[in-house]
Amino acid sequence: MAPGITRTTRSDDPGYPRRPADDPIAGGFGPSSSPARLLGLLVMVAAEILADGWGCRDAKAQAKPDAQAAGVFDDEPAKKDEKKSADPSRAPAVTDRDSISFTQENVAAQMSELEERLFRLSEALRSLEPENASRLRLALKFSREELILQQMKEAQKLLREAQLNKAETEARELLAKLEHLRSVLLAEDLDFQMKLARLRQMRETLGQLERIIKEERRELAWSKSADEQQAEFKQLDEARKPLESLLGDQKQMIADLQAEKTKGAGKLTKESRDKLVERVAGLRKGTAALSANSALASQNPAFLKQADPQLSDIEAQLAAADIDSAIGAGERAAGLLRKELDRIVERGESLKKGVAPSEFQRFEQDQVRNRDAAASLAAASARLGNSGVPLQKDLIRAGGSMREAEQELEKTAAKPAATDQAEALKHLSKAHGELAKSLESLLVELRTELLTRLLSELAEMHEIQVSIRETTESQASRAAQQSRTALIILAGMSQKEAELADRMEHLRALTIETEFGIALPTSLHVIAREMTKVQGRLKEGDATAKTVAMEKRIEEDLLGLIEAMRRLPPTTPPPPNAPLPSDLRALERELNRLIAELKMIRLIQSRVNDDTKNTDGGRPRADASLSPELKGEIEALKVVQEELRDSLGKIAARMPSPPEDDAISQILKLPELTDIPGIPKAKGTPAK
Repeated sequence: MAPGITRTTRSDDPGYPRRPADDPIAGGFGPSSSPARLLGLLVMVAAEILADGWGCRDAKAQAKPDAQAAGVFDDEPAKKDEKKSADPSRAPAVTDRDSISFTQENVAAQMSELEERLFRLSEALRSLEPENASRLRLALKFSREELILQQMKEAQKLLREAQLNKAETEARELLAKLEHLRSVLLAEDLDFQMKLARLRQMRETLGQLERIIKEERRELAWSKSADEQQAEFKQLDEARKPLESLLGDQKQMIADLQAEKTKGAGKLTKESRDKLVERVAGLRKGTAALSANSALASQNPAFLKQADPQLSDIEAQLAAADIDSAIGAGERAAGLLRKELDRIVERGESLKKGVAPSEFQRFEQDQVRNRDAAASLAAASARLGNSGVPLQKDLIRAGGSMREAEQELEKTAAKPAATDQAEALKHLSKAHGELAKSLESLLVELRTELLTRLLSELAEMHEIQVSIRETTESQASRAAQQSRTALIILAGMSQKEAELADRMEHLRALTIETEFGIALPTSLHVIAREMTKVQGRLKEGDATAKTVAMEKRIEEDLLGLIEAMRRLPPTTPPPPNAPLPSDLRALERELNRLIAELKMIRLIQSRVNDDTKNTDGGRPRADASLSPELKGEIEALKVVQEELRDSLGKIAARMPSPPEDDAISQILKLPELTDIPGIPKAKGTPAK
């Protein structure tokens, strides 16, 4: 409120307006309360917060210099102040800081009341006016998600502590949030806004579902690995016993050879030699069987394979009656068998450690957490409406499979756990696919509505831009003479131009959120930047031919953008490097998309080229340094050029070589395509 204006709040004042019994303020939320009146009240409260919350500070800041100026030239106010300060019965003066803090506290109280009324009124209007009830729930959700009330209390605390810079930052954030809250309450396109909110919810749900799927895949991979390790450990344990037996037999044979050597004075009888040769043959047969064991064969048992030639050497030495050489070969074979046994034991210990009960317990806990996340997502999926019903069903089924997997992990049964986890992953993947389809369907709806809105708003902005340009031309001569009336008119046109730039940026934000077009967001941003430049020139009272030329160029850009956008389909483009569709209708849609994107690229590239030439023409001499303004313009051009390059790269990734089909070749020969550089030429198409 402005200084010096007071608000009557006493109900006993004869001039105070009496409220009827069914008024929402006087009578509360009774059955006779008018929903429309309550909604209007909430909008007024939101507007009051915006208008009064921080205006007090500016008013006091303006009043303070006036008081200081009066104190310099007038002694009477100073004497009055001395009398006031000398009066001990008077209350202490309230400082500006206390006043602002109190105002903030009052605003926080109003915000708390606003949230309460939003909730109660949304419940009251649920059956009577579902659209307004949805509007109120959407506003309440935004208020609580952004923690507006808590931020107001934090700002009040900062004001009490005299941290004015931080308090001002908080105030600016609060004003932006409250402005958005008011726009939600007053939005005419509520259905579109609610679809956007649903889109954000679906994307958030899809992200959470992807994290759950990623974790379940990790669980499944570990269970499969644990199952393989358990099977390998079992095979190694089964192979260890025969290897130990072979090693024992080899050692016993060496001992027998040494005994025969001592007994026969270094000579062997034919009977003893034949028995030893038969034992060596049995050892070789056992070694070959172990080498063919699947558990050992997969690990390439080198020591076991190296033992066979040593055993063969024992046979040869026994045939030559060389006991010492046979004993040496036998000891070498025993050493190799020992190394192989040690390797198997070491591998078995490693496998045993990897599938220890503690590891199963750890992954069981991870599985419990993932199941809880799936259950929470299933409970929250109800907010998605019809799209949330199949999602909730699949998540519940996946949760059941996860629970069974937990029980198997508790029993250290990896294979059954992997089966249950694969079943859970199947349900999760199904839920992901259906949710992705619902998301794509919603995106197509939003893009279709957004395309209509873009064409309508761009046409309206073109009309406004034409009127601004005509006004600029009509006031050019008077503005050159510094006519006050002309400058005021140009200032008004500057405000209109700023509004156009804001609308353009808002449309750009919508195209980014709905992923509509590749080059479209950049095109809107470049045009908005041109509008901002014109706005600055008009604000300075510049109505020269250069300003008019810039305005005409904006008009041309708007018309060119409208023409290009008419071809842009609302569907999601195919992934990069995907082949062109064989269906002619789908092919025509994708070619229209490429035509629209390339036209927008060409439109903006030509503007960037013009701006580059103009900026280069304003460069100083080679030995002079660049001004900060010129550096800023160059940096802005660089950013836009990089965005155009990235956009063109994305478009190029979606342009495979044209197929040889005659019908498709005929389409590629269309003038709309042959006129645009970068489109692959069909055979027989003259290059331009």
